[in-house]
Amino acid sequence: MTDILRRGRAALLLFGLLTIVPAWAEEAPETVDGAATESGAASDDGDAVSGPVTLRLDQGFVLDLPAGWVLEEAGADPGDGTGRRVVRIVCETPACARTREACTLRLRPTAVEGEDDAARLAGLHASPLSRYVRLRAVLKSTSAGAAIRRPLGPERFGPRDWIAVETEAAPRFKSGLFAETVIGGRYFGAICKTCETGAVRHEAARTILGSLRRIERSAAR
Repeated sequence: MTDILRRGRAALLLFGLLTIVPAWAEEAPETVDGAATESGAASDDGDAVSGPVTLRLDQGFVLDLPAGWVLEEAGADPGDGTGRRVVRIVCETPACARTREACTLRLRPTAVEGEDDAARLAGLHASPLSRYVRLRAVLKSTSAGAAIRRPLGPERFGPRDWIAVETEAAPRFKSGLFAETVIGGRYFGAICKTCETGAVRHEAARTILGSLRRIERSAAR
């Protein structure tokens, strides 16, 4: 009987890991040197950086990109990220030639269960196992020897509540801001990285995430 119970607990733990980890597979660590190609200076040929853009994503999500931030691999329409559940935005301002900021935005194909968005958001990492897996994933995504700079917990970006955690990278790697929210039952996650080391790091990323909203008529896309 003890052996059966032990096997049952092991199976439940494995199931929990398999359901949590794929949903939050993080980016590989980025070195400061290796990041030079991700936001190559837009002024190399004398052209000005792009102006503000309203970015349209799947499931009706919309956010505003300030001047100098662009959708990577945008194709014909620099403001259209529909048709993909993962998109990457990069900063091409002169200041970002040093900070090399970029964000990866993630959506999930299915709705989040719960009675309302507040309950759904709170439930994302309600269990100790989920929080442990989340923190382990963001540290691995940041760098070997990374540390938690701001603990996992609620944070306000613009008018909306998020669950966020901020990491401090080892030297020569990018630090990260990892945030997620739920709007209208739909999940939205962001991984923003920068080689900035000052207190105001991720300021632009927080502003961009603060502009997030969802247009219901596009929810079926």
